[in-house]
Amino acid sequence: MTTIEKMIQWMVERQGKVSYSMIERTGPNSYDCSSAVYFSLIAGEFLPVGTMGNTDTLFSHLEKAGWELVKPDSTGNYPAKKGDIFIWGDRGFSGGANGHTGIFVDDKDSIIHCNYGYNGITVNNHDQIWSVNGCPSITIYRYSHSNSTQPIPSSPKPDPTPEKKEVKLLSKSGTFYPDRKLAVSQDTNPDDAVSPALAYYFPGMAIYYDKYTHSNGYVWISYLDYGGKRRYIAVGPDDGRIDTTWGKGFFN
Repeated sequence: MTTIEKMIQWMVERQGKVSYSMIERTGPNSYDCSSAVYFSLIAGEFLPVGTMGNTDTLFSHLEKAGWELVKPDSTGNYPAKKGDIFIWGDRGFSGGANGHTGIFVDDKDSIIHCNYGYNGITVNNHDQIWSVNGCPSITIYRYSHSNSTQPIPSSPKPDPTPEKKEVKLLSKSGTFYPDRKLAVSQDTNPDDAVSPALAYYFPGMAIYYDKYTHSNGYVWISYLDYGGKRRYIAVGPDDGRIDTTWGKGFFN
């Protein structure tokens, strides 16, 4: 069995047997889209055991493991093949609920992915699911040595843990109405593997905030919950623009 087949097999063995969760995402009974792909990559011996991240960290993990970008053909379509991995969302802004990922299981656009819509691991037509989700930007990776059955080298030493910086909060009160699903966090770390979502706000719900801050590439609004603990919600990229905010009620 090739490394690609081992990777896909991990998904197939759990199809219809696990549920979707962004909180309980490391198994054995539930996963989210990115954690399922990470475990699949480990099963295929592309990544060392213990490697974990989110949709946004998957870009760099794949590239460091020898995966290469698949470029669109002359018609603008991506010639995906079995074993290719897709990532929806822009690099740097696809963490949490802002991105999605999965694996192509044939050369006819069938994908296997852990997803919220079907509450688990399912096989679907990529273009149909992509269209239903608003046609987000796509990146597709292909392993450059797809026939290799050799395991990857031993795990490199982990990067040193960066020093935690104090978040500077700015005063501003208001009501924010998101236009998409947004996660509530205990801090401003966008990595859901480190700081999993505590809850979610859905489109049109009112979020009452009293502070905001710029941190880790995003702008966050903040409030105190009923227990007196400060919570944070990323409301858009920290790009100085008001037209890229994920809703209304904050400088727009």
